[in-house]
Amino acid sequence: MKFKELFLDTTYVMPFLFLDIDVKGFSRETYKEIIKSIDRIHISEASIIEAKAKSLKLNLPQKKVNEKFNEGLSVLSSDDKVVIHRYNALDDMKFNEFDTLQLDFFDRMILAQSASVGHLLTEDGKLLNLKNIGIKIINWKGLIKEI
Repeated sequence: MKFKELFLDTTYVMPFLFLDIDVKGFSRETYKEIIKSIDRIHISEASIIEAKAKSLKLNLPQKKVNEKFNEGLSVLSSDDKVVIHRYNALDDMKFNEFDTLQLDFFDRMILAQSASVGHLLTEDGKLLNLKNIGIKIINWKGLIKEI
């Protein structure tokens, strides 16, 4: 299945910001090719903020980390293929619908925002275990199988 659009959880936003991720079998080269094959990628502004918080915890020279992060954010922000979602009233309605799912705040927010796209790429176990909510939720391994 070729995805026309895909919503990325924070883990999959991090490589754009020059941050490493710990996902079994993940390859930046393969990821780059997959992203090229998708018409639009969607990310939550909350994921950018979460990635920034994670970047501040790295044991690397902070100036270099900040420069690379800013470079990646500039590219994401200017790319017509990338949609950065701000939290809005429709997202909040969906967020409230997911009240019974026992998810933490940020997982619920990203899930709500991904509803308009219909596909979410994540490694979050709680999200991956959800069924019949109108969103196809997959991880790296599942994405590779489908492409």
